[in-house]
Amino acid sequence: MAQTKQRNELIALGALVLSAAVIWYAYYGRTAKPKSGIAANGQYTEIDAQDYGRFIVDLDKTQKTEYKSTGRNIFVIGPMPVEQAKQGPVKEPWRNVGPMPPLPPPPAQLPMVFFGYGMLPAGGPRQAFLKEENGDEVHIVSEGDLVLNHIRILHIGNERLDFEDINTGQKGSKTLEAPAPQAAS
Repeated sequence: MAQTKQRNELIALGALVLSAAVIWYAYYGRTAKPKSGIAANGQYTEIDAQDYGRFIVDLDKTQKTEYKSTGRNIFVIGPMPVEQAKQGPVKEPWRNVGPMPPLPPPPAQLPMVFFGYGMLPAGGPRQAFLKEENGDEVHIVSEGDLVLNHIRILHIGNERLDFEDINTGQKGSKTLEAPAPQAAS
């Protein structure tokens, strides 16, 4: 029994030594190919390197150049101004012949003064205070309300009131104006 155990250990040791020899030969035993510029047959191959002498000459030329102005400001985008004498007579620009398209409608106007805003119930909708320009009547309006039957209030901001004329679809805005000081009587 002792002999079979010893024999098995020797077989295992021989297998380990044999596998170590195979691994060593696989990684280190073969001769490596030369990685230098000289090939195995002895011919010389050149390295792919650039000649920087030409770049240095060009760099010297660019460093010695001087800026000469042509009269144009290089810091302003656009064409160089042309003198009228060089340009010759001015031709009449192309004009549209035939019916002209209609002019766009004027922007929406609100003939009232926006002089304040507030919220009557705490946390409620914001309401604007509008006063007629020709009278003393004050209107209190909320977002979405109609004024003068054709102007819808779109947004009430801190400094601006946005509205839309529902007849034309034009939008406009009115800035917050401080009320004129009243004369003391």
